[in-house]
Amino acid sequence: MKIVIFHPVVLPVLHYGGTERVVMWLVEALHKFGHEVTVFAAQGSKMPEGIECMTDRVELIRRADEFDVMHAFTKADDELIKAFRGRYLVTIGGNGQLGEKFHSNTVFVSQNHAKRHGATAFVYNGLDVGDFKVTPLPRPDHYLFLSKTSWRVKNLKGAIRLVSLAGKNLWVAGGNGPIWLKALVQLKKIFGKNWKWVGSVDQKSKAEFLEGGKAMVFPILWNEPFGIVITESLACGTPVLAHPYGSVPELLEFAPQCLMKSEEDWKKAFSGQIELPTPEECRAWVEKNFTKEKMAENYLKLYEIVKSGKSLNDREPETLVTAEDIGGANL
Repeated sequence: MKIVIFHPVVLPVLHYGGTERVVMWLVEALHKFGHEVTVFAAQGSKMPEGIECMTDRVELIRRADEFDVMHAFTKADDELIKAFRGRYLVTIGGNGQLGEKFHSNTVFVSQNHAKRHGATAFVYNGLDVGDFKVTPLPRPDHYLFLSKTSWRVKNLKGAIRLVSLAGKNLWVAGGNGPIWLKALVQLKKIFGKNWKWVGSVDQKSKAEFLEGGKAMVFPILWNEPFGIVITESLACGTPVLAHPYGSVPELLEFAPQCLMKSEEDWKKAFSGQIELPTPEECRAWVEKNFTKEKMAENYLKLYEIVKSGKSLNDREPETLVTAEDIGGANL
């Protein structure tokens, strides 16, 4: 199959990057399976050998009939979509805005994510398990937090509070600005000294960070569309303790005891009353469900549907907003 992956940013990403990493993992897997892959990206991008890189939109429109399908990771303009004559699908990684409408060939990143937008088509994000290694037990006796520290819905403040109340240590990664450094220092004054700020991490240092803790805490306050940091942590053999919003119950289906539904659950987890899955169980779950190869296989099924002229969803999806979508959770 001849496939265009459309994501007009510089690829591969130099630092962390969420969607950008997923895009490249998909490209690598599709190429590995023997498909002809062209990536439409921004100037300055460079693809591995055997993968074409295109940066001229006019050229893409002119050559549209050469390809079986275009898969976008950001919304393409109407002229470009029209050029592909229905052979188009788009993956949406975030929660939509109130009343926002989506193309009928929109793919979401978890079953919950799709359902909340009135859709059925979804594919889990996959990763390259080779980028992560498992550190066996015993692990260092501290917990981990990795997310965009500036996003209130990621709940760094709550993570520090929960871990501090339990008398445990927390290492925090994410965030790269002096404003948040000052804010974190202030939080340290409020909650005590039993946490450490690691700062911004790239792919390599992120993997090393996730390998070095007892468990990761993920006390989100919204419906998480996917939460790739969960699967990355599990790929390192590191369990995840999380609020059960959005996709989280799907990603932790193998370990329901790790879903924290109350503060009492957090207390039990930190005191050792909840048995955490082993590093081997965490890794095996990812290898079964969240590899780049599994992701590519699932997208190829959708490519065939789109290529045949059928729609992926019965109707155009739309945003069905709940309190948790906009950060209204109260755990």
